[in-house]
Amino acid sequence: MPAIFDSYIKKYIEMKINKPLSFFLILFVVLAVFMFNITFAGKIPGSILIPVRIGLIVLFFTAWRLLRKKGKKHAEYLAFTLMLVNLAFLIIYYTIELWNINLESPMGIALAKLNDSFFICLILIISFLFNGYKLKDIHLTRGRLGTGLIIGFFSFFLMGFLTLSTSAQPVESTYLKRNMVWILLFVLSNGFMEELLFRGIFLKKLNNLFKPVWSIILTAIVFAASHMQVTYTPDVLVFVGICLILGLIWGYLMHYTKSIIASMLFHAGADLMIIIPIYSSLGINV
Repeated sequence: MPAIFDSYIKKYIEMKINKPLSFFLILFVVLAVFMFNITFAGKIPGSILIPVRIGLIVLFFTAWRLLRKKGKKHAEYLAFTLMLVNLAFLIIYYTIELWNINLESPMGIALAKLNDSFFICLILIISFLFNGYKLKDIHLTRGRLGTGLIIGFFSFFLMGFLTLSTSAQPVESTYLKRNMVWILLFVLSNGFMEELLFRGIFLKKLNNLFKPVWSIILTAIVFAASHMQVTYTPDVLVFVGICLILGLIWGYLMHYTKSIIASMLFHAGADLMIIIPIYSSLGINV
């Protein structure tokens, strides 16, 4: 009996030690991938950016295959997911140039965002399904549909109201009517893409490694850090802090509702507070 007891204690201590180490290791790797592909991508020359992305795809592909052979399911999933993230960003690097989009028009800005969202989400969803994963593994299910829709639409319209009532740049009704389609296309495309990319493909599988609260914290940190490159606010640190708080909220909503719906609509509403003032301040009215 003492030997069994000692063995149990040893395993418990190792688990308590390894959990924090695993958390910070996974955080470091995921954070590095997203910051390279988003935060610092605009400052890296294409001659460096593309080869490194290809190298990361090869690296994570190799890790994925090796881990699959060894039966390391959770590590295998993470390697597979990070391979897809790098692949998605590699592909959208080239797709935007196919359409000859005018990025100084509301239509062009919205279509550029739709392009990114379409290809990133298409690559992720098809790849997961092709490799035997289910839509519920990436939170693309009804979940608690009623709760998700109520929270989602309430927060979306609340964000819209706050944007119009507190914006430093007055927004005319004719402006809204003229650009409403492009505004909605932008925020819904971005909301869906970022919720799938930062939370949908990670949360459920991370919950197999950590308690949900730590999975939510990890993805929120990555989400916030990926927004450090923004130029549409004078105080980037405050903005990143807001992103961290929102990331925690959206992660909880996705975990609670078992669906992307609530967090996607809430996210889209928050984006209204960014895109409407940007359009308005740039005088984009046609």
